[in-house]
Amino acid sequence: MSQPDLGAAAPPALAAQTVALLLADSRLPSGGHVNSAGLEPALLAGMPLSQVPLFLRTRARTVSLVDAATAVVVRGQLMRLGGHGAAGGTEIRTQLRMIERQWAARTPSQAARSIARELGRGLLRLTRSLWPESPGLEMLRDLGGPQTGDARDARARPLVMGAVAAHTGLDAASLMRLSIYDDVASAAAALLKLEPGDPVAAMALVLEACRAAEPDVAALAHITQAEEIPAPSAPQTEEWTERHTLTTRRLFRA
Repeated sequence: MSQPDLGAAAPPALAAQTVALLLADSRLPSGGHVNSAGLEPALLAGMPLSQVPLFLRTRARTVSLVDAATAVVVRGQLMRLGGHGAAGGTEIRTQLRMIERQWAARTPSQAARSIARELGRGLLRLTRSLWPESPGLEMLRDLGGPQTGDARDARARPLVMGAVAAHTGLDAASLMRLSIYDDVASAAAALLKLEPGDPVAAMALVLEACRAAEPDVAALAHITQAEEIPAPSAPQTEEWTERHTLTTRRLFRA
């Protein structure tokens, strides 16, 4: 294999929509294969297959929506403060910590927070190669706790997605749709492993769930403050996710 010309001019920036396609690709090597978006815990707890469509629609308007709105706020804060030099960098770190706390308060399950941070760290490892020049992503890399899943670890996937969007120019509405799609598509992909069936039918469920969340995209794409992140509740799925950590007979982390 030929070596790259290190003296060559930098390539032009990727279009934001190309970045969105990359992030939505299940082949992205960021560790997403360990996540069923709560579907395996639900099925192991006894949820019938007939309820999977309802599960995905509910997920899209609760857990997925919180993550998507969090990413939008991160994007907005990084774009607002990114050009303010050293003082801006200090404020960005403070804002990222505050946004992480608001996200964590809306994600009651410790197991769910843990997998989100694991997925975020995986995505950050990838972004180090793709966008090493991004100050926002570099700040997130520095905001990790000393232990996996530590409450001080701000590198949850929604925050990383927001930082990627800010760096690449992805607009807020597209970011929300990407975040919601990524979550419910992870559940649909897991469904085909847990209960093999027609992949076309699984993709139809993804479209149905994303369609259900579309009114929320229009309502929340403009938010700029952490306090504006919605707090819809899905206590049953949170309980299933917590219980999932106690079993060894599983294919997915959560």
